[in-house]
Amino acid sequence: MHQLSAVPRVTPESTPEDCARMLAQFAMPAGTLMERMGIELTGLGYDFAEASCPVEGNLQPAGLFHGGGHVVIAETLASMHSAARTGTAVVGVDLNATHLRSITAGTVFARAEVLHGGRRLFSHEVRMTDADDRLLSIVRISNMVLGG
Repeated sequence: MHQLSAVPRVTPESTPEDCARMLAQFAMPAGTLMERMGIELTGLGYDFAEASCPVEGNLQPAGLFHGGGHVVIAETLASMHSAARTGTAVVGVDLNATHLRSITAGTVFARAEVLHGGRRLFSHEVRMTDADDRLLSIVRISNMVLGG
């Protein structure tokens, strides 16, 4: 079981260099869905987290990037960011996804931004785009803070 006991903390005072070091600590853990899908964390700040994911290998039978893939990316980013802000474990309690455009090849880029960052509840909006910055999907997710 993966533990979050050593979660790095991102604060308003965190520098870009601090965030880059923290991001490296969130490397793709072996045996996770993140690894299986090829999700790569690419950016981290106090109010956001970013990632990319290849379309290849994550298709549904009709040849489109799987809608569940958007949800996995969003939950990965929002949960990781909530944990980085709070320094403790979090769990998703609510999620809503709206798929706007399909993608059949290339890379999905995602950016999670904080809508609400409270002591017990975090909410993010995650926007997924293609290489031409066309909006593919919007996911809103809330995480409950377990510790602290």
